[in-house]
Amino acid sequence: MKTPLALTFLISAGFLARGDIIPYPNAGTIAPTVPLFAAQTGDVDAYFYGFSAADTDAIQMCDVTLGTCTAFALTNQTTTVGSMEDFGLVNAGDVLVFNLENMTTGTLLSSDPTVSADGINHAYITPYTATGSTAIPTIPAGTFVGMEDLSLSQGSDLDYNDDQFVISNLSMNQVPEPSSAILCLGLLALLPIARRKFGL
Repeated sequence: MKTPLALTFLISAGFLARGDIIPYPNAGTIAPTVPLFAAQTGDVDAYFYGFSAADTDAIQMCDVTLGTCTAFALTNQTTTVGSMEDFGLVNAGDVLVFNLENMTTGTLLSSDPTVSADGINHAYITPYTATGSTAIPTIPAGTFVGMEDLSLSQGSDLDYNDDQFVISNLSMNQVPEPSSAILCLGLLALLPIARRKFGL
């Protein structure tokens, strides 16, 4: 049986739209690594959502595509919930990584396992719709990032709520190059013709 294209799209969109599962629902297990991309050309803003860490931590954003990193900011012990940090300009499709520096232990941990001191993912990532019981009125919709601030050797509990942020202008799907997007639109435009000609 063939699945209609429209139905396939709706099912996929439903999975992508699922979000606001906060806090991390599988505490004690390593969160899946989620590649992050800039959704569009423009600034990336980070809003402080909260923390549960006893240690002092701060975060930074690295644009892997450009080979640049911001300064560490939003220190958990002194930042007010809802505070915003502008991480600067990115280009649509740039690969982005978020690092956490545990200043108490001197440990660097990351959303990219290859950067983390213990080689695992230290970021739980899910869409944040700014609705429902997990919403904070001063924080707009975006992408929720909850970070774990202890390495495995330091006794990490893998609850991914030590430092929490909502980041704007992020996509969990690679943004196509403009030429690829135009090609896709062109192919979609040909679909009705193909259906008529080949009885699809």
